[in-house]
Amino acid sequence: MLNRYETGEGTVSVHVVRSMMDIYDLRLDDVADMIRQARAKGWWKQYGVSDKDFVALETGASKVINYELAFVPGLLQTADYARAVFKSSRQSRPKEWIDNRLAVRLNRQERLTDDEHPQHLDAVVHEFALRTPVGGALVMRSQLQHLALINELPTVTLRVIAGTVVSNEAMTGGFTILDFPAGQPSISYLNHALGVDRQDKSELVEPARLRFAHLRSLALEPDESVTLIERVADELWV
Repeated sequence: MLNRYETGEGTVSVHVVRSMMDIYDLRLDDVADMIRQARAKGWWKQYGVSDKDFVALETGASKVINYELAFVPGLLQTADYARAVFKSSRQSRPKEWIDNRLAVRLNRQERLTDDEHPQHLDAVVHEFALRTPVGGALVMRSQLQHLALINELPTVTLRVIAGTVVSNEAMTGGFTILDFPAGQPSISYLNHALGVDRQDKSELVEPARLRFAHLRSLALEPDESVTLIERVADELWV
């Protein structure tokens, strides 16, 4: 799988390169870019993050499709909100671990405004996440104000499912789909209470894509979503 080479998990041979070019109809420049990426040490390693972590996969993606029920998507979290999420874990984390994870999260967000290699985000968030007081009123209000402006980025589309919408599929938890350039297979990723579920076979990824399309159809349009976000923020009197 190409993303394994991009994240440095595999060695690229001449045979593999030729096979990739034939299968994915790649140009020599495309392959050269991937080889350079494979040889480069992942930036996340300096923060103690493994090559097998979600971050390594996401870094190679050109598009992130994300549904969240309980929290604001990581790519859209403010620093204070993210820190509050990390501190809310039942497992006590040392300050260094939290600082490293926060740095990683903020680093990930830079792709959304990268002129050379931008990453696109299509996100749907349930209103429940907007009303969960992560970090308290001050932190939450700042987070909501950030979300109200995020659709102005050309790389981001944010929609909100109103709390008045009744949908079983909307209440079963969040998930992510990563789409990659040059014809690489997409990956669906689910982080749940018992671990992580990661799939890269199309027959397993496509159901997640169909579910997201359904959830997006239930959500408000981006401008209507901003109106709802601003209304929730105004309700947070500090």
